[in-house]
Amino acid sequence: MTLNQYRKWADEVGGEIGSKVHEILNELEEARNIAKGKKIPPLLGSTEVAGILGIDPKNMHHTRRTKFFPPPDIEVGKRPFWFKTTIQVYQDKIEEWRSKK
Repeated sequence: MTLNQYRKWADEVGGEIGSKVHEILNELEEARNIAKGKKIPPLLGSTEVAGILGIDPKNMHHTRRTKFFPPPDIEVGKRPFWFKTTIQVYQDKIEEWRSKK
């Protein structure tokens, strides 16, 4: 099946499952574009990462010292930047770690 066929199927299924299928298809399409060199993965600065993590940007320096927090993917001068996928992997690790407690 093509991506468009999967999208139509997800629309037919609807609900949470259909929504998750759309989410996966969007990630797959983004990965394809990155692999083809058409798109650079989104880079996030400290403020954007703090927003995603739901913390105050002023506390990012503390968060960066935590056990699982990844080092920056790129640094421009002294400014750190992370790929969106790096932060998503970090969030998954934290959720997994919290669920084991």
